[in-house]
Amino acid sequence: MQVRVANPQFNRPGIWSFDQPHHFDYEGDEVKLKWTNSNQLALSTGNPEFPVRIIARDRIIAIDNVAFTQQVSAAKVVKGSKGETYVVTGGTCTCPGFTFRKTCKHI
Repeated sequence: MQVRVANPQFNRPGIWSFDQPHHFDYEGDEVKLKWTNSNQLALSTGNPEFPVRIIARDRIIAIDNVAFTQQVSAAKVVKGSKGETYVVTGGTCTCPGFTFRKTCKHI
């Protein structure tokens, strides 16, 4: 899979003494990792010293030369077992369990 990713440093005049590219192109296979969330894409690199690259989905421009649009899911407010309220958006939750383990019963 080929992934084109927007460069966050592009179009920031005065920061760099050289021109920054508009985007970067990466190739690899999607990898499922337990510590990534639905807003991230893990891509294999083929380098044993740096085997996986984590890419923020909001920076992806295209996948395999097809324009990428991220689906925005509505936030949902849920109650915890002790009465606390948490916000679930996409595959993330604001509860302490998700913060530490990247998984919880609310999702």
